[in-house]
Amino acid sequence: MSNRLFKVIASKAGRVLFDDRVEAPNPKEAREQMKTLLGFQSLTGVVYAITEIPVDLIQSIVDARIAEALQRIHDGGPPRGVEDMIRPIAGEEVRQQLASLREQLASTSTATIEPAVPVRFDAFAAPTTPTVVEHILPQERPMRERRTATVDNHGTDWAKVKRHYLRTRSVKQTAAHFELSPNTVKARIRREGWSHE
Repeated sequence: MSNRLFKVIASKAGRVLFDDRVEAPNPKEAREQMKTLLGFQSLTGVVYAITEIPVDLIQSIVDARIAEALQRIHDGGPPRGVEDMIRPIAGEEVRQQLASLREQLASTSTATIEPAVPVRFDAFAAPTTPTVVEHILPQERPMRERRTATVDNHGTDWAKVKRHYLRTRSVKQTAAHFELSPNTVKARIRREGWSHE
């Protein structure tokens, strides 16, 4: 039995766990592959949909539509093969893009560009006159500091709160441990679906 292509989407507690294509002989095997890829023993609580993608049918429809469109363009004559018509057009487009890139490289190689030196911002330093930077290469741009999404404006690290709650399964103990209101912890549990994990 030959493999077919299936689109598989799975979610749990409103969060998408899997969204990909899978090759399998039938939908049951596609489901088993998804379960293996997710590392689950059971799909309890997981909502999933498996749809077959008829690749051959889609390809033949696309070929027919392109042939119809090109036939209208070429004064009503019989269309050649789609690939024979598209290849010269694509080749010319690639040649034009390569010529444009060569021109850009030639112009940048003649101009001398001094790489900019990243400057660290110091809020307490005396103000200086700004310098004009003509060109900053992408790899030399200073990295932005990333904020952790688990810490809120009050300094609560919700990842730690979640781990503690999942370990104890007690709203009161978790709230007391992190000096939070039990209602705040309950609201977070409901909003993020911790009780389902």
